[in-house]
Amino acid sequence: MLIRTFCIVLVGCIAAFGASADESGLSGTYKSVSERGTDISQAIEKAVEKLNFIKRPIARGRLSRTNFAYKEIRIEIGASEAEITYDTQAPIRMPLSGEQIKWKRADGEVFEVSAKLADGKLSQTYRAEDGARVNSFSKDEHGTLHLDVEVSSPQLPEPVKYTLLYRPAS
Repeated sequence: MLIRTFCIVLVGCIAAFGASADESGLSGTYKSVSERGTDISQAIEKAVEKLNFIKRPIARGRLSRTNFAYKEIRIEIGASEAEITYDTQAPIRMPLSGEQIKWKRADGEVFEVSAKLADGKLSQTYRAEDGARVNSFSKDEHGTLHLDVEVSSPQLPEPVKYTLLYRPAS
C-alpha cells in the first residue's frame, strides 16, 4: 500500500512539473508552411525603399543574408529557460527572465540574446551594435506556430516586419 501511494504521488508530481514547465503549449518541433508566410523579400524592399541609392543595396544584401525562412524550428520551454533550434544550427538556450546572454552566430557575429514568456507568447530578442531582431512565437487555435519577426536599426527608415507560419511536425 505504501509503495502504491508513493507511486501515485510521484506520478502526480511528474505530471504537475510537466504542466508547469510549458503552460504556453509552444514546446515542440515545427515544419515550415512557406506558402502561407509573408514574403520576406517584399518586407525587406519596403524597409529599404527610402534609403538613398548607395545605402539601399548594402542594406538589402545584409538583410537578405540574415532573414530567411527556416525549414524547421524546435522549441523547448522549461521552468526557467527556453531552448530554440533553427534547422540544423546549434540550439540557443536562454533564461526566460529576460536576462541577456552572449551568443555567437555560426558566422562569428556576437549578439546579446534574451527571452521572455508572457501570455502564451515567447519573445526572443537579438541585440547587436547595428540593430535588433525580435522573434515572437505564438500559436493560433489550429495549432499553427506564428513567427512574427521585426528587425530594426538606426540605419533603416522603418523596421523590417514579416510573419512565417509553421505546422507541428508529425
